[in-house]
Amino acid sequence: MYQYDLIVVGGGTAGIAAAISAKEKGIKSILILERENTLGGALNICIHNSFGKKILSKEVTGPEYAQFLIDKVHQLGIEYKLDTMVIDLNRDKVISYVNPEEGIVDVKAKSIILAMGSREKFTGNINIPTHKFAGIYTVGTAQRFVNISGFLPGKEIVILGSSDITLIIARRLLIEGAKIKAIVEKKTNLNARQDKVKDIVEDFKVPLLLSRAVLDVEGNDRIESVTIAKVDEAGNILHEEKEKITCDCLLLSVGWMPESDLAEKARIKLESKQKYPVVSERFETSIGGIYACGNLIHSYGYADDTTLEGYDVGKYAADYISTYYKSV
Repeated sequence: MYQYDLIVVGGGTAGIAAAISAKEKGIKSILILERENTLGGALNICIHNSFGKKILSKEVTGPEYAQFLIDKVHQLGIEYKLDTMVIDLNRDKVISYVNPEEGIVDVKAKSIILAMGSREKFTGNINIPTHKFAGIYTVGTAQRFVNISGFLPGKEIVILGSSDITLIIARRLLIEGAKIKAIVEKKTNLNARQDKVKDIVEDFKVPLLLSRAVLDVEGNDRIESVTIAKVDEAGNILHEEKEKITCDCLLLSVGWMPESDLAEKARIKLESKQKYPVVSERFETSIGGIYACGNLIHSYGYADDTTLEGYDVGKYAADYISTYYKSV
C-alpha cells in the first residue's frame, strides 16, 4: 500500500490552500483527491467578480481565483487526481478511492485533511410538493444551469429567500434576460449583506416581497404560478391576505449541510445537529492527525476566508507530520 505524507480530500478552495501551505512548509508527498473533473470546487460556478481581495489585493471572478490556486499547485508539483471519489476512510488513516483509470485503490497517509465542502439541503422551508412540477430548483442548481451549462431555468422567475448567493444569482438571471417577478422573504428584512442589497436589489430594481411566504404552486407539467401570503410578526401565515404571481420557475434558497459522510464512516466526532466534524483550535478532529476545514465545518463561508483557513490547516498538518514522523 502506497503511503503519502499528506492526503487532502477535496480540491476546492480550502483543500487546495491547505495542500499549498503544507508543501511550502516542506511536506514532500501530497495528494489531492477531487471527485469533479477539475480543481476549484464551487469557485468554478461563481463567475461574479468578488474573489481574492484578501489574497490578491484585487477582486477577480471565481474561475480566475480558482486558476490562481491551480497554478500554485502546478508550480509546487503537488499531485492530484480528478474524477476520483473517496469511498472509505478509517481511523488508521487508510483511504479507499475509486476512479475510471485505477479502479478501487487503498492508500495510507501520515496526516489527512478533510475539505469536502457542503451541499444544498432542502430544509422544508415551504410546505409544498417541490417535485410535482418542472421548473422548481434550488438556487445552486440554477447557478450551475446558467454559469456552466448556459441554460436559463425559466423566463419569469420567483425566488424564495434572500441570502447573498440568492441575490447574486438573481442579478445573473436579469443580465441573461430573465425577468425576476419577485424575491419573497418570510422575515421583515433581507438576509443578505447590506452591500449586496444595494448593489443588486436597489441598482437592478428587483421587486421585494417581505413578510411573505409561498403558500401553494400551480401548473400542469410545469409550474405556472405561485400563491403567496402575508406573515405576521409571530411567523403565522395570514391566509386571508394572499396573492397569485404567474411564473414559469420557482427558485428555493435552501440550507447547507456538510459533506460529512466520510467523517462519519471514520467515526470522527460530529456536531449533533448540523453534523459537521468537531475540531480543536488547530482544526484537528477527534482523531489525531486528521484535520477538517472550509465549508465542511462552516457550511457556507467566503472564499478568501476559506483560503486563509486552508493555509493555517496546511501548516498545522505539516507540524503534526514533522513532530510525529521524523523522516519528512
